[in-house]
Amino acid sequence: MNTAPVLKNNQILLREPNKSDIHDRKILGMNLECARMIGSEFDKVKEFTDDDALKWYTRCLKHPCKWIIEYSGQCIGVVGLRPISDDNKAKFSIEIYDQTLYGKGIGTEVTNLVLKYAFQEKLYHKVFLRVLDYNKRGIAVYEKCGFVIEGIDREGALIQGQYHSDIYMGILKTEYEQIYK
Repeated sequence: MNTAPVLKNNQILLREPNKSDIHDRKILGMNLECARMIGSEFDKVKEFTDDDALKWYTRCLKHPCKWIIEYSGQCIGVVGLRPISDDNKAKFSIEIYDQTLYGKGIGTEVTNLVLKYAFQEKLYHKVFLRVLDYNKRGIAVYEKCGFVIEGIDREGALIQGQYHSDIYMGILKTEYEQIYK
């Protein structure tokens, strides 16, 4: 069950999913750029059905800590923290579906909101993620927010018949505190 609290700043509202998000998600569909950056199923780019949107909504509700990214009153994507309680850390993920909003700093703002929650409220020791090597925009955002490269799974992802590398990145609570003191 999703237990994500409301987080916000001037432009961004991170909140729990509600039924109106199904419509917004259907309208946004899955653009090729987003699908490519997350290594998703490319067949969803052509048609994102009502059923796909409902399944997405259900997955959001079942996730232990997933927020809807609301910008200008609309759902534009999701961001999540998946806790690994045995190690006091969490895995970070983000998807922004509206490609007209790429390059506007939204990913950075969302990431910073979630990191603040992760380290100041949940008191995690570490937040980590995995990103495809060709997702240069994502890597730049993560580095800007304090993540460092911890390792590479060379050619560990087979996407549309080609191998790509996964880059593992992480930020420790002590590193976060040094950046945001």
